[in-house]
Amino acid sequence: MRKVLFFTICTLFLSAEEDYTPPSQEVIESEIRSAQEDFEIAQKMFVPWYSGPLLTGSASNVDPGMMLLQPYFFTTVTHASYNDDRNSKNIPNILNLNPLFYFETGITNWLDTFGTFSAAFNRQNDQWTGYSEDSSMGLGFQIQRETPYIPKVRLAISETFPTGKYDNLDPSKGGIDATGGGSYNTTFSLNFSKIFWWNKLHPTAMRTNLVYTFTTPTHVDNFNAYGGGFGTDGKVKPGNSWGIDVGYEYSITQQWVFACDAVYTYFNKSSFSGKKGRDADGIPFSVGGPSGDQLSFAPAIEYNLTPDMGMVAGVWFTATGRNSANFISLVYTFYTVF
Repeated sequence: MRKVLFFTICTLFLSAEEDYTPPSQEVIESEIRSAQEDFEIAQKMFVPWYSGPLLTGSASNVDPGMMLLQPYFFTTVTHASYNDDRNSKNIPNILNLNPLFYFETGITNWLDTFGTFSAAFNRQNDQWTGYSEDSSMGLGFQIQRETPYIPKVRLAISETFPTGKYDNLDPSKGGIDATGGGSYNTTFSLNFSKIFWWNKLHPTAMRTNLVYTFTTPTHVDNFNAYGGGFGTDGKVKPGNSWGIDVGYEYSITQQWVFACDAVYTYFNKSSFSGKKGRDADGIPFSVGGPSGDQLSFAPAIEYNLTPDMGMVAGVWFTATGRNSANFISLVYTFYTVF
């Protein structure tokens, strides 16, 4: 029986050898060229480094026990304002110097905490002011980690505290000494991000943030961030707001990246109840404001020194709006994770 089985296997093997036709020289050379091209592409490929675009938030938590520090520097000129018909009307230029400090600390593999502190130095005509702005603290929840087909997803919940100046303003300064809203705001942000390898040598990263902010009423006296005048005494309910931010990053090399943000924000009207107050001529002042929106863009260039350290510089400017500011801003930021 063993001899018969051995004979059968040998017969099949010899038969297969007789039917085998070696590939042609052209096929072999084509496969070698293809393998060489794949090898050269693999040599040039890299793990992309991203600092992130200027404005659209990350969908990644910081790892447990690590900290991210990221200062921002904004130099902004507000040169006009959009009216209710979306027409831009010139105003005396307002120069704003705005240093902002952002930090983020990892707690667990699904939870981190973050916060912002900032100040505003404003100039219009011959008037200068400088005060702290509203600050914030929040928690980030890593809902989904990135896979080849699924984006990263992060839920961020933050609370804004009224640490800026918002009422009892100096009437001679025209409102440029207002650096806060006086309201406790709760913001929910659902962030998505994904790296796409459409071009193997120039991967692309995309981010999307969906943002909604709830506001609380605040008491205001005299001239304030919402209007008012001499003798104003009442309560303002700032309008809730929502927005969508979209960020795009294109890897030129591992270290150099082109980035761009598109930011749309809509805000509801602010209402007032109480004593409106008057100007120096006794004419009643209005307090509060109508609803409005704003669309802006921020192209930028990133330079990444390492996977955990980089910088971004760009220009942020408005494209259109309604009952909102028309501005242009130079923005610089750098970050480090340790």
